[in-house]
Amino acid sequence: MIPMGQRPTDPAPFISKSGNELVLKLYNAIRSLVTAQHDISALREMVDDLLRNGESVSIEIDRDRFLLNDRRIEMRSGHAVNRVLLTEFKKRKIGKIEFTGLPSDQDLEEFLRSLVSMGHDGQTKADVLQSTLEEKGIESVRVEGLRPEASGQELGIPQERCVHDTRIYFYAMQLVKEMLSRAGRGESFDLSLTRRVIRTMVFGYVEAPATFMGLATTKTNREFLANHSVNVAIYAIAMGHRLGLSNRFLVDLGLAALFHDIGESHFAWLEDAEKQELTGEEWEKVKLHSVLGVKIIMGAGGLEERTMSRLMSGIFAHHLRYDDSESQKGGKKRRIPLVGSIISLADFYDLATRPYGKNQFPCFSDRVLELIVNRAGRDFDPVLSKYFVRMLGVLPVGTLCRLDTGELGIVCSVMEDGTTGERPWVRLLVAAGETYRSGDLVCLGSVDKKTGKFQRSIREILDPNGLRIDVAEHLMAF
Repeated sequence: MIPMGQRPTDPAPFISKSGNELVLKLYNAIRSLVTAQHDISALREMVDDLLRNGESVSIEIDRDRFLLNDRRIEMRSGHAVNRVLLTEFKKRKIGKIEFTGLPSDQDLEEFLRSLVSMGHDGQTKADVLQSTLEEKGIESVRVEGLRPEASGQELGIPQERCVHDTRIYFYAMQLVKEMLSRAGRGESFDLSLTRRVIRTMVFGYVEAPATFMGLATTKTNREFLANHSVNVAIYAIAMGHRLGLSNRFLVDLGLAALFHDIGESHFAWLEDAEKQELTGEEWEKVKLHSVLGVKIIMGAGGLEERTMSRLMSGIFAHHLRYDDSESQKGGKKRRIPLVGSIISLADFYDLATRPYGKNQFPCFSDRVLELIVNRAGRDFDPVLSKYFVRMLGVLPVGTLCRLDTGELGIVCSVMEDGTTGERPWVRLLVAAGETYRSGDLVCLGSVDKKTGKFQRSIREILDPNGLRIDVAEHLMAF
């Protein structure tokens, strides 16, 4: 609990922790009424505590997530309580519950009973519940209806598909964390389950590339290695799909990308968020992580020989420079495996777009693409570099832009060929106090029938750090 009058210096962890507690206590309070336990004191105490840090407390639905006081609550994907409350609120057309003051025990119980007794058919809406509260003289609680959802259905992607793919993404992260932990302890492990997850991601990307490219905009430093590994797998799969590789090859490529840094599992100090720079000795150890990764994978089971071969070659070669591939004897050029060359580009792109230094949010722009172009032929295969840049497009997914209408938007669509195109779909952002909410999806290719001109065009590319916008929040569904 936060002491009276004391505000946290960083609101994000506070919002997530308090939001989780509020959702859980609201769920428990509703459940206690149904079971005739009448235990709502914990919820009232939580509301009281939060009110001390502001004039009101609101919990609101934004797409498929909860907001606490207009800030996103970070909850584990598939969190049971979260999903249950979201479902029940939507059935009752409830979009927002706001506590403008501390309700008495009786008022809080009356509100919860009215909420529970609402029908599931949508006929009893939020305005009816609000009228009921007013009739009973309950002024400390206000209810609002659902806002129109800005879903991915305009892009032809069912919401259920988005949620499923998001769960696969975070499940893959958990699997990688488990494998890294086992590898760090020197334990053996089986990769057959992980391969099945990658196979699901491959088929998921083929059906809905925009969803997975949007998920890859998630860049968290709290679980850096697992998050980075899954993102690199997505970019590698996207690249392989762009090249027209078989699904079998894409699965092997994605698996190799997922474990390209598994050698770093032996360096626990790399996950230390407080560490800013590595010593010379530490750097020398890190340089060996590719070789160490091959040794670790050689001890794993559950894979066929051909898959193991691609996995080891990708892990070993992902840091080989293109212009350093001359052997010491005779100058005969050594071929870098295709798997390693693709992972090298995917690895660099995910690292280059991550937050660093004072920047708290990832940034996607043509500047990163320019870095790849400039290093082609030196660090990266020049042919693959061109394909990779074309795959990402002039406006990569996650690019924050200002339109000529003055609106802010985030590039979110991927075409059938894996590119974003010159006039992609954009998720508009709506200002909400000091933050932004997800708005409508608009296509920059839409033409005004009267004038014959495009309705919207991009005026400039923006750095999300200047506006404190985490683009991933607006591109994923939970």
